[in-house]
Amino acid sequence: MNSCLQHVSCCRQAGNYMRERARENKDSNTDKRITLFIFGFILLIAVILYKLFTIQIIDSARYQLAAKKQYESKISLKPARGLIFDRKMNALVSNVNSYSFAADPNMVDNKDSAATIFANIFGKDKSHYTEKLNTKNTSFVWLERRIDPNFEPFVKDLNLSGVIKLNEQHRIFNYEGLGSQIIGFTNIDNIGLSGVELELNEILSGKDGYIVMQKDGLGRKRPAIEYPREEPVDGNNVILTIDMNIQKIVEEELSAAVNVNSALGGKVVVMAVKTGEILAMNSISLDGSSPDKIAVITDLYEPGSTFKIITAAAALEEGLQSKTDIIGTYGGEYMKIRDAHKFANMTFQQVIEQSSNIGIIQVANALGKERFYKYARDFGCGISTGIDLPGEMKGRLKRPVEFSPVSLDYMSIGYEVLVNALQMTNAYACVANGGMMMKPFMVRRILSPDGKVIKENHPTEIRNVISNTTARTLTELLIGVVERGTGVDAKIDNIKIAGKTGTSQKLVEGEYSKSQYTSSFVGYFPAENPQIVVLVIIDAPASGEYYGGKVAAPIFRNIAKRIIDLTGLHEYSAPDYMASNVVLAGNIQQYQPLGNNNFNLVNFDIADAVKILNEKEIEFVIEGARKNAIVVSQSEFTDEEGVKKIKLVTSGGGSVTKSVKESAVIMPDLRGLSLRKCINILSSLNANYKIDGTGKVLAQSPQPGANINKNQTIIISCGY
Repeated sequence: MNSCLQHVSCCRQAGNYMRERARENKDSNTDKRITLFIFGFILLIAVILYKLFTIQIIDSARYQLAAKKQYESKISLKPARGLIFDRKMNALVSNVNSYSFAADPNMVDNKDSAATIFANIFGKDKSHYTEKLNTKNTSFVWLERRIDPNFEPFVKDLNLSGVIKLNEQHRIFNYEGLGSQIIGFTNIDNIGLSGVELELNEILSGKDGYIVMQKDGLGRKRPAIEYPREEPVDGNNVILTIDMNIQKIVEEELSAAVNVNSALGGKVVVMAVKTGEILAMNSISLDGSSPDKIAVITDLYEPGSTFKIITAAAALEEGLQSKTDIIGTYGGEYMKIRDAHKFANMTFQQVIEQSSNIGIIQVANALGKERFYKYARDFGCGISTGIDLPGEMKGRLKRPVEFSPVSLDYMSIGYEVLVNALQMTNAYACVANGGMMMKPFMVRRILSPDGKVIKENHPTEIRNVISNTTARTLTELLIGVVERGTGVDAKIDNIKIAGKTGTSQKLVEGEYSKSQYTSSFVGYFPAENPQIVVLVIIDAPASGEYYGGKVAAPIFRNIAKRIIDLTGLHEYSAPDYMASNVVLAGNIQQYQPLGNNNFNLVNFDIADAVKILNEKEIEFVIEGARKNAIVVSQSEFTDEEGVKKIKLVTSGGGSVTKSVKESAVIMPDLRGLSLRKCINILSSLNANYKIDGTGKVLAQSPQPGANINKNQTIIISCGY
C-alpha cells in the first residue's frame, strides 16, 4: 500500500516537472518569436527608409519625371516656315494655316466619347480614333492633320479633355506653281524634300516652341501658369536670284517647244553673264523620271557641237589658229566622220560657223590631248559648279591617260564627254564675260523674320580661263554662226546674238541611235556687251527636224526676244566693239589705230575702256568724268617725252537726267545704230530726245558734230 502511494507521488512529481518544463519551453518560444518579429520589423523599417532615401535623394530626378508624365504633357508649337522670294521680292511660295487635332492619351477623360465625336464630324469609323486614343507609352498622337476648311465650322468650338487644336501651316505655291521645280516641295511635317526647300531646310524651318497641358490626381485640369511656355521662332526668309517674269517666259516657251517637237523633254537655263546669277531654270521630262528633280544639274548628256567652243578657245588661246587660217576638211568625209558640207578646205571661221566636225578634229589634233584636257577642265567639265541646289552631278571628263586612239577626235566634237546643262551654260558665260568664269548661284540673300540680312551672296570669280582677246574673237565667231551659219534661226532684228548649235546622237541601250537626238543651242546677248546667256536643250524631238539649229535655235530666239521686250535692251546695251568705220563724236574724225592695236573704245563705259587699255599696257589720259561715263571721243597723241598715248574724252557721270549739262556737248553720229543703242548713248549725254519710228537710226537733228546745249531736244528718225 505504501509502495503504491510512493509510486503515485513519484508520478505526480514527474508530471509537475514535465508541465513546468513545457511551460518554460513555451515561454522561451514566445520570446524567440517576439525577438524575431522585432528584428523583422526593424529590417522592414530600414528597407523602407532606404527606399525613401533612394527615391527622395538618389533617384529623385527620375521619379519626379515619372510623376510629371502622369499629370502633364508637352505639346510642340510649330514655327512659320520662311518665305521664298524672287529677286524682285515677289513671294513665290507662302504658308497657309489649317486646323490640326492632337491628343495625349493619358489625359483624355472619356476616350469613347471623344472617338464618337470625331467619327461623327469627319465621317470615319469610330475605331480609327479609339485605336489612336488607346495608344500605349506615348503622350502625343495626331487625330487629324490639316483638316478640310469645310469642317472648320464643326470644330471651331470643340473643347475636349486632353485634346488640343493646333494651327498648322503648310506650303502653297503662288503664281500657279511658277518655279516650283527650283523651290522644291515639303512633306506633311513641312520638312524640305527637294530643291531650295531641301537645300536650305534648316534655315527655312525655324525652331519649335511648346506648351504644357496638366491635370491633378482627380483628373481635373489646372492652369500651368508656373510652367514655362516656349514660343516658336519662325524660319528665315530666302531671296533667290531668279526673276519671276523670266521664269514664266522660260516655262511657257519650253512647254510649247516640247509639245510642238513631240519631244521626250527639254531644259532651259537663263543666267546673268557678269555675276553668275541664275535668272530662270526649268526642265520637262516625259520619260517617267521624277518631275521634281532639277534635271538641269542632275541629268548628264553628250553636248555635241556646242562643246566645240572649248576646242576653239584652246586653239585660239594657244596661238594655233586665227579666223582666216585654212583647215583641210577632206571633202566632208574623214575616217567615219561626215560633214553636212562637202568642202575640201574651210577657214577656221567657216569651221565654227558651219559646225564642221572634220575641221574641229584637225584643230584638236594640232592641240594635243594634254592641252585639250586642260582647257576642258578649266571650262568646268568634270567639276561641280557649286550651285546652291541639291543633287548636282559633276559629269565625266576622261583624263589623257584614259584616252583611246579616237577619244580626242570624238571629245573635240562633244562625244565621250558628259556634262550637265548648267556646266555648258557656264562655259559660254565664261566666254561672254571676257574669259572670267563666275560661280553660278541661286540664293541672293537670307533674311531674318524681322527683315535683317543674315547672309548675302556676292558674285564670285572662279578663274580666268582665257584672255579677253580670245574671248572677243570667239564672240565674233559665234556671231557669225547666227548671222551666216547653222544658227540663223536664232537671229533677232537689230540685236546681235552670239551662239552655237549642237546636235548629238543619243545612247540607247549602249549604241548611238540613228533616230533619237539631243538638239541644243547656247547663246548670249547683246553680243557687244553680253549680259544674259540662254541654253536650250530638246530631248529626242520626233516631229521631223532634229538639228539644233532648226529645233533649239528658234526656242532661244523666242525666249531672248521676250526677255528683251520685257526688260528693254537698254539695260544690257553697249557699244559694238567690232564695228568698222565708226565716226567719233567731237571731232568727227576716223579713229586711227595706235600701232598694231586695232580697237575702238568710243561708246564704251569708261571703266571697261580703262580695263582694256591696262590689259594692253597702253598709256592713256582721260578728259571728263571717270565714273558712270561713256567714251565719246578717242584720239592718240605723243607726250613731251615722245611716248604715244591715247586720249579718252567722256560724257555723262553721276545720276541720269534728261537735261544737258551747262557746258555744250558735241553731237555724236547715231546713224545706223539700233534704237536701243541710240537711247543708251543719248542717256549717257543727259540729253532730251524725241524718237520717231522704230528700227535703226536713219536721220538725226542736230547733225553730227554740232554743239547741243541745255534744254535742246534731239530728234531721232528710225526705220528699217
